[in-house]
Amino acid sequence: MSRIRSGRHIGLIIVALLGNFCTGALAQDAANGERIAKTWCSGCHVIDGKVPPVGRTDVIPSFPAIARMKSTTVTSLRVFLGTPHTSMPDYNLTQKEIRDVSEYILSLRD
Repeated sequence: MSRIRSGRHIGLIIVALLGNFCTGALAQDAANGERIAKTWCSGCHVIDGKVPPVGRTDVIPSFPAIARMKSTTVTSLRVFLGTPHTSMPDYNLTQKEIRDVSEYILSLRD
């Protein structure tokens, strides 16, 4: 009986540690996504409250507005960012960069 309890305790400890590790990784991804967004996307999109040089904020949604859309999900962002669009520059983001930018956008939800 004590071996079973010890096994459960070890299992719980491992799950807790993995949970902490994964949470840290997501935060790091969102931070990298913010850096990418400020580098590549801020020329057209409002990222952090600063109006971009393009100045067409009535047509180009801000990242917080994108985050609030009901249709915005991890999957929809990754598909959108991974598909070339004529209205957007094609920066050829890597899969990791797409994941990071998606995590950043989703972190902006109210």
